Amino acid sequence: MLTRYAILLASIALCAQTASVVPDVGAEWASDWSAKRLDHVMTLYAPDAIFFSTDGARFAGAPAIRDFFQKTLATNDPTIHMHRGATGQSGKLAYESGDYQETIVSGGHRMDAHGDYLFVLRNQNGHWLIAEQMWTGVVSAPH
Repeated sequence: MLTRYAILLASIALCAQTASVVPDVGAEWASDWSAKRLDHVMTLYAPDAIFFSTDGARFAGAPAIRDFFQKTLATNDPTIHMHRGATGQSGKLAYESGDYQETIVSGGHRMDAHGDYLFVLRNQNGHWLIAEQMWTGVVSAPH
């Protein structure tokens, strides 16, 4: 009987560990994005990732995403804060969703943005990578 309880407790502990393995990708992404560490941002993406920007544009594959990000960061100084609201996992797939607040300085003008985000994550070789990323967004007039 004691062995059954030990196995049950070990199973529960393993499930708890599995649920917590999905990192807070939003926090890591936000930190790297705000610091303009493009190389670090790109380590979060699967090679075949898809990125949907707030205006509905679609970028397929890490090279296309990198190019878009590089152009964006060349003319903008962002500071973003992401708040994870929900996460879940099933096997090698997981998701993270939440909301964000961002301040963007471009050409000496400041814009404030906010909205929601969704990451679809895929576990590849023990690393959770962004497979798809979607944003909604409302941007204030420059001031």
